[in-house]
Amino acid sequence: MDILKVKQLSVISDSGQPLLDKLSFTLRQGETLGVLGPNGAGKTTLLRCLYGALQHYQGCIEIEGSPLSRLSHRERARRIAAVTQESPADFQLSVRAVIETGRTAHHHWLTGADRYGPAVINRCAKLMHVSRYLDRDISDLSGGEKKRVMIARALVQQTSILVLDEPCNHLDIAQQLNVMQQLSQLPLSCIVSLHDINLAARYCDRLLVLDGGKLISLGSAESVLTENLFAQVFSVHTQTYQNPWQQWSFCATALTPNRCTKEKLNEVTNTRLFRPGQSNR
Repeated sequence: MDILKVKQLSVISDSGQPLLDKLSFTLRQGETLGVLGPNGAGKTTLLRCLYGALQHYQGCIEIEGSPLSRLSHRERARRIAAVTQESPADFQLSVRAVIETGRTAHHHWLTGADRYGPAVINRCAKLMHVSRYLDRDISDLSGGEKKRVMIARALVQQTSILVLDEPCNHLDIAQQLNVMQQLSQLPLSCIVSLHDINLAARYCDRLLVLDGGKLISLGSAESVLTENLFAQVFSVHTQTYQNPWQQWSFCATALTPNRCTKEKLNEVTNTRLFRPGQSNR
């Protein structure tokens, strides 16, 4: 079952530059879809369209059969949650208070009551291993701990789709593995943009590759991550292999079409920028 459908999605910048160019794809129920691409490929623009932060686009986005453009803010917050790259501001708020802001769409419209809120917050905090931080100030936590708090904040929205923009950015290797392992086991559909291709291949069910705002490839890691794609999109030469743990991996070497010749390098190296005794001014 396709829980999300994107049809001919295009975005034009204020300067007239195409940021996304007629993207079409679906997200299946319960799958984790990894979004890959070099810097400036359109990954963040795509995710901002999906969770409603960017509304000036052409095409159609449907969530559970309903056009995203027709959903109210409250309805959208009940269907799709997002974890962006921005860290929470260092206000004097407890971790519990930060996570609780994710429950806004579930508050009673008149009284503000949230009958199930405390239980949901405790459950999601436990899932993301931040229960012991609930009474601490968010400003006291490390970057990795804050990231887990923000994922818990998204989870308490109790949506069917979770969108994450670079959730492993600035995390050490253990935290990266823990976050991706937890995401892959969640009982909901996830769209996650990543720069670490090994993490994407290991934990994502399918991969979507963007370049210059265009959809280049979509499918399993084995079918998408070919030598031709690495050269075309990421400008690297690769050799793929199965590591001792029977997991897909690759070794990459940068392609340098403008590589300096040895003679040119020697010429540059031996050039004196300043003569002896000459001022640097």
